[in-house]
Amino acid sequence: MDHSTHEAPLLEVRNIERRFGALVAVNDVSFAVPAGQVFGIAGPNGSGKSTLFNVMTGIPFGPSAGKVLLEGREIQSLRAHEISRAGIARTFQKDAEFGTLSAFENAYAGAVYCAGLSGAQAREEAHKALDDVGLSNDRRDKAAGDLTVFERKQLMIASAIAGRPRILLLDEPAAGLTRPEVSDLAELIRTVNGRGVTILLIEHVLPLLLSVSQHLLILNHGAVIASGKPAEVVRDPQVVEAYLGKREAAL
Repeated sequence: MDHSTHEAPLLEVRNIERRFGALVAVNDVSFAVPAGQVFGIAGPNGSGKSTLFNVMTGIPFGPSAGKVLLEGREIQSLRAHEISRAGIARTFQKDAEFGTLSAFENAYAGAVYCAGLSGAQAREEAHKALDDVGLSNDRRDKAAGDLTVFERKQLMIASAIAGRPRILLLDEPAAGLTRPEVSDLAELIRTVNGRGVTILLIEHVLPLLLSVSQHLLILNHGAVIASGKPAEVVRDPQVVEAYLGKREAAL
């Protein structure tokens, strides 16, 4: 049954633009994400994917034009920490953990700074997030910089969900992973989503996107060229020409 006429999407982006002088990095992008969905975003390098995440989260800048709505409330003018407290968390392409702090301390920081928790409540949320991503107890006291690549991915996601987000924005989390680890990451994404967190996923590893996403949006030169069910989108001639044609080996 289609509830779209009765329920507003959890997240909606309307006609978002981001300009840098004469360069239009994000060009009139619109989409809506229902609660509970894994929503995939793909496109060639330089297509505006990470810039889109930047303007949605205010890190480090907002949009030049357009609106971002969370449960119908405009948030594009809020500061980054206010957007985070409203329920949107994100990860970054590069490792952003505090390398000298323990894994637990990193997750604890996420609970404190993103959810505004403290004390026992923050500790409980940090351990719950680490449980959710499957980081074993014996690794939680290790310095984050001493963890394996995949464990740092687990920690990155745990630190984000410790902030109790409604929506998690993952920016190329499969970077640097082996093929078996990508499969483990897919299971991790499904687990987090199954805990009630809606996910937006930017990824170059197309098999991962196709395996976990219910909806797929393709950007090229900052604009949407296709959006819909993943199996249909990847057959779109514009997508094949702009993106898949260069990456058929990845499939």
